[in-house]
Amino acid sequence: MDDSALIRQVISDSLTPAGFDVSAAADGSEALARIAEARPDLIIADILMPVMDGWALCEEVRRAPATRSIPIIILTTERDVPKRIKGLEIGADDYVCKPFSKEELVARVEAVLRRAGARESGPPVEGAPQADRLSGHTDHIPMSDLLQLLSLNIRSGTLHLWGESVARIYFGDGRILNAETQGLTGEKALFRIMAWPSARFEFEPGGPVRLIETAIAGSTSSILMDGFAHLDELRDLIARLPARGTRMRVPAARAKAIDSMDLSTTQRIILHTAGARGATMAQIVDTVPQRDLDAYRALNDLLGQGILEPVPEGGAS
Repeated sequence: MDDSALIRQVISDSLTPAGFDVSAAADGSEALARIAEARPDLIIADILMPVMDGWALCEEVRRAPATRSIPIIILTTERDVPKRIKGLEIGADDYVCKPFSKEELVARVEAVLRRAGARESGPPVEGAPQADRLSGHTDHIPMSDLLQLLSLNIRSGTLHLWGESVARIYFGDGRILNAETQGLTGEKALFRIMAWPSARFEFEPGGPVRLIETAIAGSTSSILMDGFAHLDELRDLIARLPARGTRMRVPAARAKAIDSMDLSTTQRIILHTAGARGATMAQIVDTVPQRDLDAYRALNDLLGQGILEPVPEGGAS
């Protein structure tokens, strides 16, 4: 359903060659009439439509016993997280942002239908894929939306991710309990994962595979808001500082004066890790117990003061 004849044609042209029968409607009211005539396997609804918008349509479909199980994909130009999250809260199964490719739309439709079919097939057969075993890529559903989706749906289980490294995020009743990656745990690991540009993911439902210590305090929404609020500054710092593989050291001329300097605990950890022989940026950041943003801020300050310097090529190893 879309009030644009062009978009309706694009959807039809995308799905028909893939073997789907498509019935189009110009607004939510017309869509409800079509649904009453013939129950569809899936609904694709634009948000901004006249007469009845996509929000109202979704709510009407979810309210009626005969239609509440029909999967819904939201089609919208709205790219901000709150609008997408609203769609997921009122019962949408997925969303596609315009403009979209035909291949993306077909892939989303097929994935949603597979999950819906698995839900309706009854109890899972041992060894068969589970309906709630969500999988995909953050190129299609951004990390922010993925974590919010699992939280809003009060999910319990383990989110496995493969990106810059391998990672796990543990959920209990929608709360993020802990995270692990590259030998890190807790909030530092979670914020490291959130900074990844992309990742493949799979959610394993049910209780965590082993006893997980709750290392992340606070509500999931506040933790995520805090994490994403820092990403822009973190990325800016990373872009301005030497590469993660660059070795850093304390200059010999400054080493004796360090004890008398007014330095933060984080800065002293960094200088101790680097020492006179040096350590890579990655090793230094991983040693700091605080989140990466705090480590990079301290590194930036130390470099600016000349208390830390890159090791020249062929220098100390």
